[in-house]
Amino acid sequence: MKTRPPVGRWQRWRQRGVSRFEFAVAAAILAILAGVLLERVAFYQEQAELVAVQQVAANIRTALDVKVTQAQLPGRSVDLALLSEQNPIALLDRKPANYLGEYYSPDNAELPVGNWYFDRYDKTLIYLLNKRETFGNASAKLLKFKVKLFRLPISVAKPPGTSETAGVTFEQVND
Repeated sequence: MKTRPPVGRWQRWRQRGVSRFEFAVAAAILAILAGVLLERVAFYQEQAELVAVQQVAANIRTALDVKVTQAQLPGRSVDLALLSEQNPIALLDRKPANYLGEYYSPDNAELPVGNWYFDRYDKTLIYLLNKRETFGNASAKLLKFKVKLFRLPISVAKPPGTSETAGVTFEQVND
């Protein structure tokens, strides 16, 4: 009958399982990886908010361009001054999912962040920032956009009776 060789000190130690030191090292590595993951998730959330705001603004600009083009067609009459007074969200086929509605000078602290609303008093479309760092000015709590009517100056070289050139623009405004 064969006898087993004596179990060495190293083999006995390995058979016991994981030491506290090994567990601490594994936990530290997992904590670092989790921190990096959370930082990346926060970055992508900020970027998603930025892209969503830019997308809504671009859609509104496109809708305004369509209205201005319609106003220039023969037989069409679109009052561009009226466009600068109305809610620009009404120009969109579908309202954004995070659009709250129209308000008269609401208290921004009571409205949820990450949403749009139209201030009927100022005639401005407002976005309440969720991730302030994304937009450069960390102290700002909101972004304001407004449809503005512009008229180009009448040229002296134009024949009399020629209509003036007018249009609208959708731009960010600062208080």
